[in-house]
Amino acid sequence: MDLVHLAENKRYLTIASGDPMFMLGVNYHGYFDRAWKMWGSDWFEAELIERDLRKAKQSGFNTIRLMIDETLAQEISRNNFKKLDKVLSLAQAQKLWVMPTLNSSHALELAQVAEFAAKLTTHYKDNPTILGYDLENAPTFYHLAAAQYPTGYTATVQTTQLIDHYGPRVSREQVADLQQKGHLPSHLTADLAFYYANALHLFREYEIALKAFEAQGRGTAFDFLLSNEAAMWHPLIGVLESTLETWLKARLDPIRAGGCQHLATVSWNQLHLALLPSNNALDFQSYQHYTPLSLNGFNTIVSHLQSLRRAHPDHAILLSEFGWSNQPSAHDVTDYEQTALYEAAMFSFLRAHNFSGGYKWALNDWQEAADSTAAHFGVFRMGDEPKPISNLVQHFATNWPPLSEQQPHFFAAGHESRNGLAYRFDLPQQVTVGGHVYQDNAMSWQAHGPAAHCFIQRDLQQIVIEAHGAGRLTFDPWRLVPAWNQAHPTEVYRVYSPTSRTRHQEHAPGETVVLEVRPGAQYLIKMGLLPTPAEVDGAPHIEPKLGEHVVVLVDSDSYLNAAQNYIRRFAPDISFAPAEVAGRWAYVTVIAPPDQISDEVLEEIRAVGTSIVERVISESPESTETMLNELAQRGQRFLEIPVLALSSNGHNGHYVVQPGDSLAKIAQIVYGNPQLWQLLLEANQDQLPDPSRMPVGLALRLPKV
Repeated sequence: MDLVHLAENKRYLTIASGDPMFMLGVNYHGYFDRAWKMWGSDWFEAELIERDLRKAKQSGFNTIRLMIDETLAQEISRNNFKKLDKVLSLAQAQKLWVMPTLNSSHALELAQVAEFAAKLTTHYKDNPTILGYDLENAPTFYHLAAAQYPTGYTATVQTTQLIDHYGPRVSREQVADLQQKGHLPSHLTADLAFYYANALHLFREYEIALKAFEAQGRGTAFDFLLSNEAAMWHPLIGVLESTLETWLKARLDPIRAGGCQHLATVSWNQLHLALLPSNNALDFQSYQHYTPLSLNGFNTIVSHLQSLRRAHPDHAILLSEFGWSNQPSAHDVTDYEQTALYEAAMFSFLRAHNFSGGYKWALNDWQEAADSTAAHFGVFRMGDEPKPISNLVQHFATNWPPLSEQQPHFFAAGHESRNGLAYRFDLPQQVTVGGHVYQDNAMSWQAHGPAAHCFIQRDLQQIVIEAHGAGRLTFDPWRLVPAWNQAHPTEVYRVYSPTSRTRHQEHAPGETVVLEVRPGAQYLIKMGLLPTPAEVDGAPHIEPKLGEHVVVLVDSDSYLNAAQNYIRRFAPDISFAPAEVAGRWAYVTVIAPPDQISDEVLEEIRAVGTSIVERVISESPESTETMLNELAQRGQRFLEIPVLALSSNGHNGHYVVQPGDSLAKIAQIVYGNPQLWQLLLEANQDQLPDPSRMPVGLALRLPKV
């Protein structure tokens, strides 16, 4: 693993090679039965943590956000790093980066907070497993205004500046009374309590004005700051800005003095604080937000992130917490597919808009939470059972190309009162659609359930489709693949393995494809060849129906390329398992020498009534390729075809018996009526002592009808 850095333009996090990274992250607070207690002496169990980290990696996550609680902090303060050392070692074994979150207790004595941070970061200053440090999770106005600042660090909010401008909102007498009743922090002096109470009163007025602006649908806090209504609050915002600058400096200076090269951030959950320019002192920006499971809720997070991008255009931005619970109330369990839909869409949005990633909350459900909603945000439910989001993240981790190669596009659609969120996410050569119903001018998707995802890989002449959940995909291939020629037919195959597939559908040129997609199945859509007339010495032409003809190979390295033109011309199914062919196809072409597929195997295939079983092989793969290319050029699918050999007077012909023939089948070919097989038997009794065993190559007499 490499130490994570910032790109020169500060818009990306990068590894040592300079390649940008995207964080598919997850928050971790312990195993199901010990959430928020994992660091305690009676609860710390490395085996369970290792199991959880393995689950995270197998689900496709590349980083975890880890809370350093007060229990662990006290041990580290006593120079006991054993537990955190162990967890970082386990994470490194799984190739997971870790972002520790500090000061989970929101301690206000910043000198002590900074001293602890300096100790921790100095101990791990060269550890590449650590992605960076989250200095504090969700600090608020209180943590800035009521903090005890170290000597040499003066917070403007703890001066007379606001009172000098706005006048007192709360008198000293009222402040003394409030502090005596425990409504104001007791550690503040009389003067600091007076400053704090008045700043808090102003801050609440500011928030009321901001929320009224948002409720009117006029935008986010960023839009409010640009509006005329914000003018009266500029002095307050200036004090907040100056105070945050001091607060961050008091936190960062001791860390940097210790030589720490890791990145640092603060995870805000109040947008108006996250927007403040002083946050640019951080290496990257972090924000967290939770909303209802609705299209409006999803769009709210999107609008907040877009506001952050506008406020910090030259900074990497991370969504450090997001997710939706599977248990909004004790009586209403939200479908796992629905929450997975919103979470997958959020990861896709972040990727499409060049954010640095996101951390889903959280890896595990929480067994003993008093709040049932909080207990069911996990990627895994009790018993290590993965929810659908696990498979979706794993798919993203496997299939998304590196950030440097992306030209992404994300579009969210849907209807709040009907089907909720649906989305389409385009990357080079990839399309993902998710939701219950999605439609645009290129495709439509209808899930057979509350929500499902369809994954489309595409290149110049073919499309590969898979799905997470069942549904119907309707699409025009030429709208997904610009190079697709509408004049060609469309061939649809069901793919069973890299070496096995069967014909599933065939569509005429210009015809829309309608495909019922099953989860776990893979479908290949190919641009077929233009049909050409097949003339084989004037003989009757046999054209197998869809799925009736198979090419059987064993040595794909030698013969698959040799058969490429033949396969393109006739589009047969392909099998690499000769033992599984008998009874499945009416026409079998074996491209393999006898030492690979014996004559006995061919006879076993013929014995079940296969119409044609023939071996097409020459002295070498090269000469075999020549033979197959000649067949393809002539439009001749088979070497030996049923031939009507007419006598010179044209009245009494002969039929040459082919592999798999029966008298009824020959009567159908010759006379168009299988019931006339008895005529053939009577005319050839001298040659057919046992009609069930007709020698291949025998010339049967054909009586007149």
